[in-house]
Amino acid sequence: MNALANTTKPRALCCYGNGVTVRVTSLEGEKCCKSRMLALGIIPGTIVNILNSCGRMTIQVRSSQFAIGCEMAKKIMAIPVCDCCECVDS
Repeated sequence: MNALANTTKPRALCCYGNGVTVRVTSLEGEKCCKSRMLALGIIPGTIVNILNSCGRMTIQVRSSQFAIGCEMAKKIMAIPVCDCCECVDS
């Protein structure tokens, strides 16, 4: 991870576009929502690849793919792994 990615303010997962790779920084929401995210392997520090962000988000966590709703995506805070303009400004 580079210096710019370290200083970028965490944003909700739904703020990022297709093809962006992010690192999860924190989980927000109620206990049952956090439990669901943890069960899917979405934990702070995990790398998540966003495969599709139109409507329901399709993400890749390790070797598994999941479709998550917009409400759940709003509760996953993340920073981009790279410092390219598309990732930081999207």
